[in-house]
Amino acid sequence: MRQPERSACLIARVNTCRGRDARATGTILVAVLVVTALAAMVAMSLLYRMRAEVSAAAAVGAHQQAYAVAQSGVQRAIAVLQASPGDAGAWWDNPDLFRNQYVCSDARGDVWYFTLYASNPADSSAPRSGIIDEASKINLNTATAEMLARLPNMTPELVDSLMVWRGGDPLKYPDGATEEYYNQLPVPYVMKKGPLATMEELLLVKAFTGSIVYGEDYNLNGILDKNEDDGDDSFPPDNRDGVLDTGLMGVATVISYERNVDSSGKARVNLNGDPAALASAGLPAQTLQFLQVYRAEGGTLKHPSQLLNMRYESKQQKNPDGSAKVFPSGVNPQNLAKVLDKCTTAAGGTRTPVLGLVNVNTASKQVLSLLPGFDENLAQQVLDARGTAEGDQKSSIAWLVAQNVLEPDKFKEVAPYLTARSLQFRVRCVGFGAPSGRFCVVEAVVDLASGTPTTVYTRDLTHLGMPVPVVPEQLPGPTLK
Repeated sequence: MRQPERSACLIARVNTCRGRDARATGTILVAVLVVTALAAMVAMSLLYRMRAEVSAAAAVGAHQQAYAVAQSGVQRAIAVLQASPGDAGAWWDNPDLFRNQYVCSDARGDVWYFTLYASNPADSSAPRSGIIDEASKINLNTATAEMLARLPNMTPELVDSLMVWRGGDPLKYPDGATEEYYNQLPVPYVMKKGPLATMEELLLVKAFTGSIVYGEDYNLNGILDKNEDDGDDSFPPDNRDGVLDTGLMGVATVISYERNVDSSGKARVNLNGDPAALASAGLPAQTLQFLQVYRAEGGTLKHPSQLLNMRYESKQQKNPDGSAKVFPSGVNPQNLAKVLDKCTTAAGGTRTPVLGLVNVNTASKQVLSLLPGFDENLAQQVLDARGTAEGDQKSSIAWLVAQNVLEPDKFKEVAPYLTARSLQFRVRCVGFGAPSGRFCVVEAVVDLASGTPTTVYTRDLTHLGMPVPVVPEQLPGPTLK
């Protein structure tokens, strides 16, 4: 082969090799770029996830901080209740102890506070800074069908369904749903046939809805918010009347009870029980004699208030002239309080709690007017009178007679439904930080019946939103920057 031809072949081979090398290099570069891009994407994903984890951890930490602050408000409420459960003035509306209370500051620069809130029957534009007394409401587990029918928005179907849910005879309450109804639901469940454990359990009973249970106050803050007074413009449904409807939540409960003991914690004496035990109650001699004769001749008492001004005409004992001998009970407005405190007509002693009595010292006009024997006028008379009655007098429902608020016969009619004690309370508290606005809302039900405060349950209501407005300028404690 000639020299020029060899040179041309060599040059062609070299160019071919160079082309191959270039293509190989390009392939490597593409691979490197792809790997680099994938690595960058993985790194970005990891960074995003790390940031999400950090944010989530911060959010959890903030919620835990807010929850702890809200719980400090619950503990403040328990301390106040334990010191003075019978003094509604200490816990009904006490901004000095329950509103914008400074708790602590944190490293993020937030200052933490708690506020207790509850609906105010007298003013729905702002909540009161206080505690909810469950004994100031009608107990749905003990109310008769007639009492349930008087509750707001109740219908025969609702009344009968609730009575059957509680275990009532379906034949007696024909409009109520039976087991067959609940078994045929798309997601069937067992009918309770027993007392309600919470107010929310009503939503399991046929025909009960959120509007019936919560009224217009779906966020449970006790304030007539704009969306609760705009008709059908926004949720929840309301009647645009400028008045907050709190539904059954505002007037009913399922947890009110008290032990059958006197003011010193000792078991009350059963007026229908062992006659020999009556002497330990410290009753007047005239009352003991009356009870001895009355019981010996087959008489029984339905309630201790029945003894007020009571006179019994003996069937066996006669006067010298042959007329029936009359025995006065010896119970009058002056000693009525002692009789009510020391005596009972319920069997079982302290082992059997007294359920569902309404505290006449704290119940609203609406609740009192729902009780048998009451109407709105009488309820208003009680409210007017209790504002002037002394605190010691109101330790017994006997003040209604002593202050001439009720005539003896009317008192005997309503007394079986009344008490002067409150031992179960609902505490709603928001813990919040400023200036961040982080917050947590808790609700706790506290029971003092045993003498030692017990938290029946606690639940988180944060999902319902911030319940009360916060004005930074009104917050005490360290100056906010």
